Amino acid sequence: MNERIKIFIVEYDCVNLITLMLWLDQFPEFDVLGTAVDAGSIKTQIADLKPDIVLLDIATPGPEDIPQLREIKSVSDTPAVLLLYQGTSEELKGPLTNESDGCLGTESTLGDLRDAILAALKRRRQAIKAPLVAHAKAG
Repeated sequence: MNERIKIFIVEYDCVNLITLMLWLDQFPEFDVLGTAVDAGSIKTQIADLKPDIVLLDIATPGPEDIPQLREIKSVSDTPAVLLLYQGTSEELKGPLTNESDGCLGTESTLGDLRDAILAALKRRRQAIKAPLVAHAKAG
């Protein structure tokens, strides 16, 4: 049996959090380890729980979200980060999507959520395993 994918959810709206947990509960390969409804101790919780992926709600995307994203990604085990946004994925284009491992808007289906989680994990694992390439000065 394959090991379950460990998920940590950062969702600021309790109704959305419950809905997301019910959606994820339909997939036996997912295991929600923990949740947060505020940014207070996210980094500590993630370091303690060691999730494979963090689902991060971005209410109004802006430059203030980049430090939080970087803080999550700085945790020693470096989980994948999938951004959840209450608009369309197209509205999230920019620095946030460049630094995250994926994004998902409200136009998405349950299947899209599963696919996005798996794709974000794959992207993160490839980035971590990427070999260091030595740069040589041409002369």
